[in-house]
Amino acid sequence: MPRPHITCHMITTLDGRLKTEGWPYSEDELLTIYDAVGSRLEGQGWIIGRASLEGWVPHVEPMLDPAPSPRPDRLADLAGRTLGVVFDRKGRLLPDTDELEGDHLAIVLSERVAQAHVERLTERGISVVFSGPEGDDIEGALSRIAEGFGIDRLLLEGGGTLNGTFLAKGLIDATSTLILPVIDGNSGAPAIYEQGTGPAQSLELVQAETLENGIVWLRHRVSRES
Repeated sequence: MPRPHITCHMITTLDGRLKTEGWPYSEDELLTIYDAVGSRLEGQGWIIGRASLEGWVPHVEPMLDPAPSPRPDRLADLAGRTLGVVFDRKGRLLPDTDELEGDHLAIVLSERVAQAHVERLTERGISVVFSGPEGDDIEGALSRIAEGFGIDRLLLEGGGTLNGTFLAKGLIDATSTLILPVIDGNSGAPAIYEQGTGPAQSLELVQAETLENGIVWLRHRVSRES
């Protein structure tokens, strides 16, 4: 089963920082810039991590079994909506409904998450996808998401850790990077890609476009070794 094409779409400063506190833009201004460009990428859904969503939806203490339990995915009806994929390997998130701003939520869990939590999610109409015993089989989960929902293009919009994990696993095909005319400069501030000690990744420039107010939009393909 082929996995979907993944474009990592991010907005950052000249020094590649992620946290927006202290930047000379409001959250609304940043979202307007980010979403306007994102709509040009023709993604059929988006991917984020647990931490990105935890401040917006209810969350609970994880319910984990001592050993993993392989189970079939539980996919609900997309009903023409955009798909939102959330990686939450320990099962902390418990949204009230299956929709976030009109998009259908699919939560990716490890096989150690208790069935009781799975049932709480599916009772709310949320789709559940499993990603292996410890939640590391990201490619397998993405392939079944692509097949089950009939989609082939997703935008990765995670924090630095999730983006770095996808990068290290070779799961990013392209990047879309909005560079603000800002230097953050805070020592130790997280970057848009955090992959620990992994090797650097070569890119091929596809497009460079200057937008309003000095913002630069760069699009790259990820180079694959032959």
